[in-house]
Amino acid sequence: MNLPPSACDEPTAARPSAFRPADVVQTVLTGLILAFVFRDFLVEPFIIPTGSMADTLLGAHATRVCPACGWEFDVGPLRGTASVPAGFLVPPEVVCPNCRLTIELAGELVATKAGDRLLVHKWPYVLGGPFGPRRWDVIVFRDPSDATQHYVKRLIGLPGETIELVDGDVFVNGRIARKPPEVQRVLWFPVFDQAHLPDPAATSGRWARWVPEGASDADGAGWSGLDTRVVRYDGLDDAPRALAFAPDTAREYPLDFYAHNRRSSGALFGDARILCELVLHAGDGTCRWELARAGRLFRAELRRDGRLELTVLDAQTGTGLARLAAPPGSPYALKRPIAVEFGHVDQRAYLRIDGREVLATTDAEYSVSPDELRAAPTARPVELRIVAHNVRLEFRQLRVERDLHYTCHAGRARRACAGEPFALRAGEYFVLGDNSPDSHDSREWTEAGVHLPADYRPGTVREDQIVGAAAFVYLPGLLPLDAGGRLAVPDVGRTRLVR
Repeated sequence: MNLPPSACDEPTAARPSAFRPADVVQTVLTGLILAFVFRDFLVEPFIIPTGSMADTLLGAHATRVCPACGWEFDVGPLRGTASVPAGFLVPPEVVCPNCRLTIELAGELVATKAGDRLLVHKWPYVLGGPFGPRRWDVIVFRDPSDATQHYVKRLIGLPGETIELVDGDVFVNGRIARKPPEVQRVLWFPVFDQAHLPDPAATSGRWARWVPEGASDADGAGWSGLDTRVVRYDGLDDAPRALAFAPDTAREYPLDFYAHNRRSSGALFGDARILCELVLHAGDGTCRWELARAGRLFRAELRRDGRLELTVLDAQTGTGLARLAAPPGSPYALKRPIAVEFGHVDQRAYLRIDGREVLATTDAEYSVSPDELRAAPTARPVELRIVAHNVRLEFRQLRVERDLHYTCHAGRARRACAGEPFALRAGEYFVLGDNSPDSHDSREWTEAGVHLPADYRPGTVREDQIVGAAAFVYLPGLLPLDAGGRLAVPDVGRTRLVR
């Protein structure tokens, strides 16, 4: 039986609706409320104005390519007159962080890029507990001297902790604070890359970075290719022969140079790593990487038969302090590239093979107290060597990098420097910039705005002043399409998570 349709079965879309201004107003107000709720409680965008977090986050900057070695790097412009369309004065000269060539820019019109745009997550910190602020987070907070301004820094100290910066590292309650792997990856700075050798005709290309030790013959005592991208060793005998990195000819390399600042703070860094692609061609010998710093000598050895060792010695006496060995593996295949990474960072020596960490020291095997470091500060630069014997091999993509080195400037820094630990109270945090020599942060703040209570202590960030955690760079500095910066496109290749 066919039943007549009831009124409730009539499709509502078939009914004409009358235009009501009140509905439009309601829709607009609802959208605005949702937008404000989203911005105030969930996610808020910010722009980076300065280079205090370079190279993790970039403020206004210019990008250069070294004419001698082809290395691309970012440099902070000088604030000056509006003679440049972007409103910044380009520095008269910049320095390549790889080959250290001084590049003159006087009279050259160089377009500057705006700072990175990033999204800040607010909701995790609102929830608190396990979602609250954690050490090494990059956070956005209100400027202690002006509530209308915001700063972005890396969170170093938490409430109730005592912070001290010694030998470039962070100590919390007297113990080294190690960076997690995802943070450490973004805090390596370039020192030298053999794949970016400078042109021999350039002033920076007249000397070698890797030098054979004790070489008396023309071929460098078994080492060759030092002026090419592929370094080779040919010595099928039991005589070990060493290759040293920049022993005398490049004294600026052990310094904490920042391309963004066009200079070094003058501090000798101690944490570094050597990376390379090793190819064995013949022989049954070994290859050894060495790093000497602060009275310790660290050695990582790879044997053709598959054995791996990591040792710690007293640099003066040669006495062994610790020895680690990986379980014997299969002999390494000839002519197969082996990715090797050997380094020392945050009082920890390690060896990675093909991306996997196979050996690393623990505090029980090697550690240095802040008292010992304060009594004997780093006075010698870090020394890097490669030693080979009874083997024929080659290195590709050989490069050296250094860790972020926290510094304290005489006359500027006021807290948490070596010998002056800074204790945080409840609800107080301590922050530092990744561009340590050029960051105005917890080390030296002196002013307090009217928005802070009378018991506020300069040098701290109050919990109620934290906006949130920097999460994602959604719009890096725009790429200029002409010298004057009049046309620009998004640099989408540099969108990234913030670590």
